[in-house]
Amino acid sequence: MSSQTVMVQAEHPSEAPLVRLLAGQAPQGETLCADGSATLLASLFANWQILPALAPTLLEPTLVEQDHARFVRARLAVTAFVQAQVAGCAGFLAALDAAGIRYALLKGAAAGCLLYPARHLRGAWEFDLGVGWDDLEQAEALALDCGFHQAQRDPERGRFVRADRDLRAIVEESHFELGFLARRLLVTNLSDETRAAIRDEPWTHQFWHDATTDAPWCYAVVDIHHKLSLDIELDGLLACSWQKAYPDHVIGLPDFAWFGAHLVFKLYWESVHTYGKGFYQYADLIRLVPLLDPITFLRMVSILREHNLTAAAYHVFKHLPRFGLTLPGHVADFIAEAAVPPPGTDPIDTNDLGDLWPKLWNRR
Repeated sequence: MSSQTVMVQAEHPSEAPLVRLLAGQAPQGETLCADGSATLLASLFANWQILPALAPTLLEPTLVEQDHARFVRARLAVTAFVQAQVAGCAGFLAALDAAGIRYALLKGAAAGCLLYPARHLRGAWEFDLGVGWDDLEQAEALALDCGFHQAQRDPERGRFVRADRDLRAIVEESHFELGFLARRLLVTNLSDETRAAIRDEPWTHQFWHDATTDAPWCYAVVDIHHKLSLDIELDGLLACSWQKAYPDHVIGLPDFAWFGAHLVFKLYWESVHTYGKGFYQYADLIRLVPLLDPITFLRMVSILREHNLTAAAYHVFKHLPRFGLTLPGHVADFIAEAAVPPPGTDPIDTNDLGDLWPKLWNRR
């Protein structure tokens, strides 16, 4: 078995603070200058999904005072938003269980259960889950019974409105998921500190509506998938799904192999097609890799190979040492082997769209 570390070029100094935060570590060095502090805060806001997992004092030595105050307010508001999502979707998950529908949480909703000490420490805009095609209609009906509505986003107002059924049908026909199912939540147990954070930090008003009143509210949004992508079926993931027990309920989850394969696909595909998007997902991967024993890792690689994503996995995994992660030997071996593409292969045929790292930083 090869060495457990893979040497890569050091990141640009301006990238180092965010890289360390994604790994759950405090940035090194003295307090940033005003411009550097503002840049880091903007990067955190762009990757807001990790905010709940960061301790409120973690950035006190790094950010200038006013930026640190904004970070603390944003963290409070986002954490409350995620907690509201979890609570707002609980009845729907219970209804799926009661109906005997096999489902598995996906993406950020799954990561919160699989990788973090508490579910609300991983943020997401919506609550993603997958069901089989034969259960799709019943799953949607149960969501509607639980208070969700077929909805579409009004970009001008930043709110959801009742969906145009004809437009929704056209969109769903060419996608691998249903349209949005949204439910309005009036949260009545916000702490005074959280309510003040929502009121005083305008950036949080994309999550919270009527934010400057005494009754701020948010949405719970469910995204029901019947595929992982247009080309990746959901059957294999559901066949390997399992239920995690909580004190008063259970939750359906993908196993680590399928969760990891889906994470690699999303991280690579989003970054190479949409500059600057999806960087926060490295926070999930950093937490996942130490949990992948050799057999589980090989299963994940097999899934990726089956869907022509070996090159994607190589480009994603080779950057893990940037985050201070010591690679297990089986991961280092894969990177070394995948670094040399099979002879005579065309990058387009292998979905090799190049390195994702500069694109994650909006560099071309």
